[in-house]
Amino acid sequence: MATPKYKKIYQDMIDNNKDLFEELKINKKGTPAFNEAQRKALRIVRRNEDLLCSKTESAHFANFSTGLADKFWEELRAAYPEIDYAEEI
Repeated sequence: MATPKYKKIYQDMIDNNKDLFEELKINKKGTPAFNEAQRKALRIVRRNEDLLCSKTESAHFANFSTGLADKFWEELRAAYPEIDYAEEI
C-alpha cells in the first residue's frame, strides 16, 4: 500500500532537518536553545504544511485540506508533543 502524502512529507521534513528536530528532543523545555530550535522547527513545519495543502485548497477540496493538515499535525505532535509550546514567530 502506498504511503499517504502527509506521512511522506512529514518524513521528508524530519529527514532533511534531523539535527534541528533532534535538538527539540534533547534540550529541556523553556531553555533558550529549546525555544530557538522550536522557532526554527515551526517555520519548517508551516512551510511543509503549506506544501502539503496548497493544491487542495481550491473550492472543491477545502474540507479535505483541513483534514490533511490535521493529520500532518497529529503525526508531528505524536513525536514532538511540546511543539505547540513554542513562542510565536
